[in-house]
Amino acid sequence: MNRENLREHKYIITDDPYFEGRVSDHFKKIRAKVITLTELAKIEEESQQNIAKVLFYLSRYELEKNHASIHEFLKLHPSVMCSFIVRAPIDYTGFQALSIEEELFFTNVPDDAPVIFLIKAVVNAFTSLQMVVDKFELQKRINISTNEISKLTRIGISLANEKDFTKLLRDILNSAREISNSDSGSLYLVEKDEKGNPRNLRFKISALDLTSDEFILPINKKSIAGYVAFTGKQLNIPNVYELSGKEEYHFNNDFDKMSNYYSKSMLVVPMKDHHDEVVGVIQLINRKKNFHSKLSLEQMKTGHVLEYDKYSEELVMAVAGQAAVAIQNNNLVHEIETLFEGFVTASVSAIESRDPTTSGHSFRVAQYTVGLAESVNLIGVGRFKDVIFNPAQIKEIRYASLLHDFGKVGVREKVLVKAKKLEDYELDLIRWRFHFIVKDVEAKLSQKKIDYLKRHGNSGYSEFEQSIQLEYEMEKQKMEEMMRVIAQSNEPTILEEGNSNFLEEISKLTYQTTEGGNISLLQPKEFSFLSIRKGSLDFEERREIESHVEHTFQFLSKIPWTRELKMVPAIAHGHHEKLNGGGYPRGLSAVEIPVQAKMMAIADIFDALTDKDRPYKKAVPLERAFDILKMEVRDQHIDGDLLDVFIENRVYDKVLQKRLEGQ
Repeated sequence: MNRENLREHKYIITDDPYFEGRVSDHFKKIRAKVITLTELAKIEEESQQNIAKVLFYLSRYELEKNHASIHEFLKLHPSVMCSFIVRAPIDYTGFQALSIEEELFFTNVPDDAPVIFLIKAVVNAFTSLQMVVDKFELQKRINISTNEISKLTRIGISLANEKDFTKLLRDILNSAREISNSDSGSLYLVEKDEKGNPRNLRFKISALDLTSDEFILPINKKSIAGYVAFTGKQLNIPNVYELSGKEEYHFNNDFDKMSNYYSKSMLVVPMKDHHDEVVGVIQLINRKKNFHSKLSLEQMKTGHVLEYDKYSEELVMAVAGQAAVAIQNNNLVHEIETLFEGFVTASVSAIESRDPTTSGHSFRVAQYTVGLAESVNLIGVGRFKDVIFNPAQIKEIRYASLLHDFGKVGVREKVLVKAKKLEDYELDLIRWRFHFIVKDVEAKLSQKKIDYLKRHGNSGYSEFEQSIQLEYEMEKQKMEEMMRVIAQSNEPTILEEGNSNFLEEISKLTYQTTEGGNISLLQPKEFSFLSIRKGSLDFEERREIESHVEHTFQFLSKIPWTRELKMVPAIAHGHHEKLNGGGYPRGLSAVEIPVQAKMMAIADIFDALTDKDRPYKKAVPLERAFDILKMEVRDQHIDGDLLDVFIENRVYDKVLQKRLEGQ
C-alpha cells in the first residue's frame, strides 16, 4: 500500500490490525503508508527532513498509554505535521488530559462506525494537514518575496531621477557632441534576444533630425556602427570618404545624400556597462572648432572640419561610460518595475488561488478604483473638484487596491472558503447520527413484534404490526423533518424565526439507544453554528476574516515604499472603514479615512455584489447593486458623492464588458 506514499511522505500510524483490510478499496483516496507506533523511526529515515504528514489513528487505550512518548517524538521532529483520530466514541474527551496539544486532535471515530465515515475522516484529516503545510510554504515564499522586493524598492529609489528615456538619450548625444565639438551625431542601442545575446543595433536618435524613424543594423563588421558594437573598439576616422577599402567596414553615404549633408571626420565609440558589454554606440560626425557655429555644406568639405584627437577620444569615452551607466540604470528601473508588478500579480494570484470563487476580485477592484480616481480628476464641481491624482498617485491607488486583501494569507483556509455554517463532514456526522437513531428505532420496534409473537402468537398480530409500522413511520418522518430543518438552517441565508425555535427544541432532545445510552440529537457546537442568524461565520470566524485588514497593513508596512508610494499601506488599511465610525479595524470617522480608501470601499462592495455566483450568495443585477450601494450611503457607510461619480461616469463598464465577452 506504499507505492506512491514514500514520495509524498504520508503516514498512518495505527494499532488497528484490520485497518488496511477495511480501507483497501479506498487506497486511491488515502495514499499513505500504514505503520505501527513501533516504526516511528521510519518517518525520520524516509522523509529525510522533508515535511511529513502523519495521521495517528489509535485506540483511546493505546493513546493514553503512549501519549508521553508520542509527544516527545513530535517535539524532537518539528518537520512532522500530525493529526489524531481517536478510535473512541464521539463523546470521548479523554485526550484533553494528555500531554499532546488539544488542537492536534481531529475527531473521534468509533470502531463500529461505517467504513465510509472513517475514510472521510482520514481524507479530511490529511486535507487539513495539507492546508497547514501549504500555509507554511506560502509564508516562506512570501518572506522570500518580501525580502526581494524590499531590496528592489531601495534600488528603485536611487534610480528615480531617470524617467524620460527619450530625453535621456538626447542628453547623452548632446553631451557627447558638445564635449567633442561635433556638428552632428547619432546614437544606437543594442537589442538582445530572449537568451540575452546581442541581436542587432537599433538607431534611436540623430542630432540632425530627432524625429527620424528608427531602423536596425546587424551587429557585424560591415557597417561602421556595427563594427564598433561587434568588436567593442572605438573608431577614429579622419575622412570616411577616403577609406582605403581594405577595412572590414564601409561607409554608407545614403544618409548624406538624403539629408544634403557631408560626413567627413567620424568618432564612433561603444557604450559599455560594468560587465564590459556593449549596450550602445555613439557616432559623432564632423568635429569643428566651435560647437555653436553652424557649418555649411561647402565648409564641411574643406578645412573647417577637424579630425578627432586623442583627447577628444578620451572625453567622449568618459561620456560613453556615464551614458552606459545611465542607460543601464534606466533599464534596471524598467526591469524592477516589471519585477515588482510581477510580484504584486503573483502575490494577488497566490491569495486568490486559496479561494477560487473570488478569483479576479483584487484585479477588478483595482480597475474600479483607478477608474473612479481618474473620473474624479475630470470633475469640476462639488466637494472633489480640487482633488487631482497625479500618475504616481494613480499607481499608488492601483497597488493598494491590488494588495488590499493580501492579509487573507493569515486567515485559516477553512474560514476563508467556508460556504456553509457546518463543514460537509460535520453535516454528514449529524446525518449518520439521525440515520443511526432511525435504525435503532426500527430495531426497538422489531423487538416489540418478536415479544408480541412470543406472548400472543399470530392472534391479532396483523393489527399490532400495522400500529408498529405506523409508529415507525411517524418516528422516521419526525427525524426526516428535523434533518430537513438542520440542512436548511445550514445554508448561509438569513435564519427564519420558525427554524431557529425548532433548532433550539432539537438541541434539547436526547435519544436513549437500545443499549441504554443517551445521544444528543445536536451537539452544542453544532447548534451554535446552525443558529448563526446570517451568513456562514460565527463571531470568532468573522473576527478572523476581518483581521485580514490588519494583516495586510502589517505586511505592506514592512515594504520600504518609495516616497511616491508611501500611502499604499494606509489606503489598503482603510477600505473597510465606514463614514459613521462603525467600520474596522480602527473605527475611523469620515474625516480620518483617506479619500482613496473611500473609493476602494465602493469598488470592493460593488464587485462583491456583482461578481459571479458564489456558494454563499448569488450575483445581483446592476440596478440592484446600485440600490444596495445607495442604502450604504444612507447608513453613512460609504461616500455618496463618490458613488455618484462612480455611477454617472459608468466606471464599471470596461470590467463588466470584459466579463460579458469572456462568457
